[in-house]
This record gives sequence, C-alpha cells and structure tokens, in this order.
Amino acid sequence: MSEIKFHWTDSLDKVFLDTEQQSSNYNSATALQGEVFSLQLAYCPRHVLNPLKVEILSPLKDFIELRQVYSMPADFFGDFQDEHIIRKDVGLYPDLLSTPSRYRSAPGCWHSLWLTVRLPQEIAAGCYPIQLKIIQSNAYWPERNWEAETPVFTLEVLAKHLPEADFKVTQWFYADCIYRRYNVDPWSGDFYAILKNYFLNMHSHGVNMIYTPLFTPPLDTHKGLERPTLQSVQVFEDENGDWTFDFSRLERYINLALECGMRFLEFSHLFTQWGAEFTPKIMVTEADGTQVRRFGWDVRANSDLYRKFLRTLMPELNKVLEKNDWNKIAYFHISDEPYSQNVEAYQEASELFHSCLKGCKFIDALSKTEFVLKGLVDIPVPANNHIEDFVPLELPERWTYYCVSQWDQVPNQFVNMPSVRNRIHGLLAYIYDLDGFLHWGYNFWYAQLSMFEIDPYRNICAGSGFPPGDAFKVYPGADGKPEDSIRHEVFFEGVQDLAALQLLECSIGRDAVLDFIKASWDGVMPTMKDHPRNREWLLEFRNKLNWMLAGKSVNRL
Repeated sequence: MSEIKFHWTDSLDKVFLDTEQQSSNYNSATALQGEVFSLQLAYCPRHVLNPLKVEILSPLKDFIELRQVYSMPADFFGDFQDEHIIRKDVGLYPDLLSTPSRYRSAPGCWHSLWLTVRLPQEIAAGCYPIQLKIIQSNAYWPERNWEAETPVFTLEVLAKHLPEADFKVTQWFYADCIYRRYNVDPWSGDFYAILKNYFLNMHSHGVNMIYTPLFTPPLDTHKGLERPTLQSVQVFEDENGDWTFDFSRLERYINLALECGMRFLEFSHLFTQWGAEFTPKIMVTEADGTQVRRFGWDVRANSDLYRKFLRTLMPELNKVLEKNDWNKIAYFHISDEPYSQNVEAYQEASELFHSCLKGCKFIDALSKTEFVLKGLVDIPVPANNHIEDFVPLELPERWTYYCVSQWDQVPNQFVNMPSVRNRIHGLLAYIYDLDGFLHWGYNFWYAQLSMFEIDPYRNICAGSGFPPGDAFKVYPGADGKPEDSIRHEVFFEGVQDLAALQLLECSIGRDAVLDFIKASWDGVMPTMKDHPRNREWLLEFRNKLNWMLAGKSVNRL
C-alpha cells in the first residue's frame, strides 16, 4: 500500500478532511505574464506525517508561495440556503491558508497544499514544470520514512501582460480590530507598522479603496453599545463650546495607504447604519484636557448640535483634501442601507454634505431606487440580488455588493459555497459593466452587532450570527501579518478574470467580448442569478480567453 495518495487539483476545488478525493487529470493550465496563479495538491497519508518536509521543484520556485490549507469550524449557515452550496452541516470547512513551521497531517484524511505562483511581468513566455517532493523523516519510526515526488504540473505562460483591472474594490477595514487583536496602542508606531502589512495584503488582492475612520465607524453595532474608539480626527472643544480639529493622524493613515497602493479613499459613515437616525461615537477633548464622548446613540442625527458640528468640521476637512489633492479620489458615506421610511432624514444629511464637500463623491449601499431618483446619493451600491432595478438608471458609476442576505442564486463567498460562486463575480462584473464592488468585512473580528470580540481561528461565523466567512477575508496572523483565506485568493482570481476581459476589449471591442462570453455558454448571456456554476467551465473559459489574448487558436483546448 502506498504511504500517501496525492493529485493536483485546481484552486476552485475544496478539499474536505472527511471526503474521499477522486483522481484528477488536472495537470496543466495557462497564465499571463504578471498574473497570480493558484493550484492545490490534494493528499491523504497512510500514517501521521510528523515532521513532513515539502520541497518545490520548479524553475518558478522563487515565485511560488506554498501554504497548508486548514479546515475551520463552522456552526451557523444563515436562516436560508439555496441548492448551490456544498454542505450545511456543523463541522470543519477548508478556508485558512497558513505557512506552518512544520507540516503535520493526520492519517486517513484528505488535506491540501496551496501553491500561489506570482508571475513577474517580465517572465519569458513558455512552459514551466511545477513539482513537489514530499519527505517524511522521523527518527523514532525510521521504517516509516520515505520520499515521493508528485506528477509534473505544467504552467504555460503566454506572451501577454495582464494589467490591473480597471475596477474599484473596497472591503471595509476595521482598524480597531487591529489594535485590539495585537494589543498595541492606536496611532502608535507599532500600530502603523501593522497597518502597512494589512494594506499591502489588501492591495495584493485587488483592493484599491481604503475605508478610513474619521471617527469610530457606526457599523454593525447594537443600539446602545460602542465599538472600541478608533478616531483619526482629534476634536478639541473650548470653554465656549467651539471646536477645532487636528487631522495629522488622518493624513498619516491616508499617506501610508497610498504608499501601499491604494488609489481611492472611502471615509467612514457619519450617521448610524440602517436609517441615519443617530450620530457616530465621537470623542472630544475639553479645555481642561478631559476626553468625553460628545456624540453617539444618545444624540439624534438631526440635532442642532450635530448639524453645527458637521458644518464646522466639513469645511476644515475639505481644506485637508484640497491641500493634498485628494478630493477627486474621495468617497463619502452618509448611512449604510437606509430604509424607505428614512428618506427625509437621509435627505437632510445629503443636502448638508453636498453643500460642504464640493467635488467629492457620495456612495452608499442601498437597494431602494427612490434614493437615487430623488437625487440623494451620487453612487448607489445595490446588493447583487437587487441590481436589476438599477440597470436602467443613468449613473456616474455602477457598483454592487453582497453580504449575509445574498444567498439565493447570486454570487457570494460563504465558506460552505463552491469557490466558483465566488470567482464568477469577475465575469459578471464585466457583463454588467460595473465600476466597483463593495464588501463589508475584510477583518470584522466581532460577533454580530459587535456584541463581543471573537477569535477568528475558533469562530468564523461571527458568534453564530453570520454565515461562515461573511465577516472577514483574512485571519490575524502572528507578527502583525494577515493570513489569507481561500475566499480572499479566489476573489482576486475573479478580479484577474475581469482584467483579462477588459484587456481583450482593447483589441476587439466590448460587443465582440460579450459575444464571446455568450457563445461560450451555449448562446446565453449570464446574469447574477443565472450563470455558470461548473468550475471546469470557468477554468476552460479562462484558458480560451488567455489564448485569444495571446493571438493563438483556441481549438487546441
């Protein structure tokens, strides 16, 4: 009997510990110069592997990152699911990608290694072999020691450079989670050093808009509760109740984000979620040096005090934006997903903002067209299950988002969903001619409504509040560095698919690209609710697209 069974599989496969893996004939693929390409080695050992050593045998070795896929505990999958899920049983689901100090794998279970190949822009076109050598060496059981080499996987790099997608991506960043998790002081040198690691990670996964906390973001917080203070704008109040501001922390935060590759700024909401009824938590330093909370759940959004505050703040903030030439890249929020009954309150806030922040854009997640038809928001971000209502509207930018409620037929990235349902968003973003995508949880390491902090390594369902993986894309790794998830990597693959389609459009035009997509799916144009769900189809489609970009015949597929 062989000591280990293994085979190559694609990045859209999910290897469960308790599921027998079928043999795969996945042994080759194409990629473009500058692309990030991922694949997996699925394996099942006969005996416990400890210690296990893995060597990369490839001329691409210097460009390959090797990580173990770890299965994480999930116990809540939402109130509803459609039929396009893998399973919904409480248990372990493959998600975390981590580089262990020592590989250890349980016998009789299927595991996987994740290979990330970051191809340089200048790499020569050609076929590159990739192979792994697996070595089991244990001094206590020398009779169990062995070496095995995997079959060769061939990655053909085609002579075409893949540019960044012309696409805005924001995944809301919770800086308070950073200083709480790593036990550092907010706005300290250690804090900024950790921020840099996370900003670079975001940029490397296609995120190019950074959520920036003017004041503690009033997001997913139970009424009456507070999130830890994270306020980049320092507010000072004199004996007469007049305010002055210090924007130095804000400017340092933004400059660091821009240095790390961010291209757009998204400022935190200045009214509470789901209606703009109350004010965010804002701390003020009084004349005697005492710091107090001046605004929060106990202050109505339309109060004279808060209107006075905003009328004082906004012109000063605008000066900072103008000084740094940030107006054109600045996006502001009023309130996340307001209800129809909140139109009046939202309108008051919108009029105030537009009069004080000329030249900036206003963007909000909302799924009711009346806010757009009344001219209250510049750029609506409807959920992808409501996007059809917004298609006929004339909009300066077209966006979409998904979160906990987008479970029926549409793309999403819950851990118990097939990865193809995550990656397909790139193809659909092209079809819908979208300018941007928003997701609420890059690193929300809290229970639902911020009731308590969680350990993401033990709880991926936000305290049994959200479907697994909805609240965060990365795990808080050691040394202030994030650890990726499968979902984070696959989402970026979708962004790269979009970039490839945009590149093809430069050569043959948008209509021809849409015809190519339609022809590839039996003459039907995919939609948010009716789209390819077979991972083999998507992988083959991308290979065809690559060959078209390289000016080669697709018949060889």
